[in-house]
Amino acid sequence: MPTTAQTRITGGEWRGRRLSTPREQILRPTRAMVREAIFNILGDEVVGATVVDIFAGAGTVGFEALSRGAAQAVFVDRDERALAHVRATAQALGCAERCQVIRADALGWVRSRPAELRAGDVVFLDAPYRDDTGNAVLDALGEAPPRVVVCEHHRARSLPDRIGGLAVVRHRRYGITDLSVLRPAVTEVGIGE
Repeated sequence: MPTTAQTRITGGEWRGRRLSTPREQILRPTRAMVREAIFNILGDEVVGATVVDIFAGAGTVGFEALSRGAAQAVFVDRDERALAHVRATAQALGCAERCQVIRADALGWVRSRPAELRAGDVVFLDAPYRDDTGNAVLDALGEAPPRVVVCEHHRARSLPDRIGGLAVVRHRRYGITDLSVLRPAVTEVGIGE
């Protein structure tokens, strides 16, 4: 039985390039159709940006962003086996110098507000579908929001319109996967205030 599955980069410099995904790990790489939707929504917003792939797993979204012109990618996951795979993929693609791989609990890492997480960043969040950690991470991100957060989640777990300083500005459904795009919420101020 093969030890890897295949997924492919859908656009940019490495378009069509196949990436292996370890089968022995419990990884759920973002499907190609959903990744295409993410980058169609973001357009050129990733060009030159630092992207942060939280719950990175195999890192397919971060590598897709690099392929489409992101300056660098930060991959955060607590599973060392997944991160070893991310490092190997970065070497194979020749982009290791543009990648930072961090082993950490996602919520603890976001709460620490590291230098890698700035207001100009594009953040991808794909928490395990059976886990409530994603909402807690969104709450923490909402305390000092990045430029944009793209959250992949199970359709049964809808997000509120506002989470701290973040507001859902777009929502799409792809089978059992929902994709929510959040941006810093604009506070409405009444005339004369």
